[in-house]
Amino acid sequence: MNKIVIKSVLTVLCVILIAVTFGCGKKEEATKESPQQAQQNAQTESPLGLDKAVITPTIKDPPQVEPKDVAVSVDGLALKKDELAKRVTAKMSLYKDKIPADKKKEAQDGLKKQLVEEFVLRTILTNEANNKKIVATDKEIQAATNQIKDNIPPDKKVEDFFKENNITREDIALGIKIRKLVEMESGKKTKPTQKEISKFFTDNQEKFTTQESVHVRHILVTIDAKDDEKMKIEKKAKIENLRKQVSEGADFAEIAKNNSDCPSKENGGDLGEIKKGQTVKPFEDAAFSQEKSAIGPVVTTEFGHHIIQVLGRSPGKIVQLDEVKDKIALYLEQQKQGEAFAQMTARLKKNAVIVYYEK
Repeated sequence: MNKIVIKSVLTVLCVILIAVTFGCGKKEEATKESPQQAQQNAQTESPLGLDKAVITPTIKDPPQVEPKDVAVSVDGLALKKDELAKRVTAKMSLYKDKIPADKKKEAQDGLKKQLVEEFVLRTILTNEANNKKIVATDKEIQAATNQIKDNIPPDKKVEDFFKENNITREDIALGIKIRKLVEMESGKKTKPTQKEISKFFTDNQEKFTTQESVHVRHILVTIDAKDDEKMKIEKKAKIENLRKQVSEGADFAEIAKNNSDCPSKENGGDLGEIKKGQTVKPFEDAAFSQEKSAIGPVVTTEFGHHIIQVLGRSPGKIVQLDEVKDKIALYLEQQKQGEAFAQMTARLKKNAVIVYYEK
């Protein structure tokens, strides 16, 4: 849920962040991003998902602009090639150790296209806000700043967060104006109805079902493909002997700590809660079929021989609508905002004079 809140907060940052703002996250949110979001994100993200930057428009009168110096112009506002190149270089330096050498050219080209499109979006939205005389008050800017501060790590200063993400007061102000533009575009009809929330819940039942899980601990004796017959016999005898000891009452955690080859031995062999699909099949089958507290038979997997004990079970269940209706409402509202944003930017692009000189 915290991810959704942060994304909602970022609505007021800047156009560069607007695409991700209008979508849900991927873990705790109601569902995955919508097709509209995917299309929207694709317009502003590089192939490798590099983060975004803000480029301040350089004002030029069209007759005075030399195409050879300009990457793109939008209604007379020009982004010069040298400014774009500096931004690309600066961004690439942040990722020099994270991008494989054979992918750097692809990343650089993708980043260049991303920055150009961000300039276009920022410019047409700034112009639209100015034409409609939309403003962001000091109170709104401060409220947005406070909200961001409340949703970043407690040990992070908001000033440092802004610096690291290249966010200025002007960006926050523009983000607020964009939010207002979206509200005007949608007619303030982005709030989902109870009927829409219930329908989404019914149509996506599988997303609101928690899986069965078991709390297990184990003792492992590893095996290796290089083990000779003598070593295989010794290891099998060792695990059977350990099983005999715990079956007869020896302390499982102590036996695991002193004999297991798994790092979990430091916790007495405790692996915590596991769900189906998280472990190899033989281990999973044993864990989900054993009785609680029973010492199961030795189970052999590709990792070795295991002694498994189930400490507890949590049955799967369907989450009730009342438990998730607020999350669903937020997701549906963000989805509608995203659709309104995409519709608005498409219209503004169509009506703007946009000339791309950088290919």
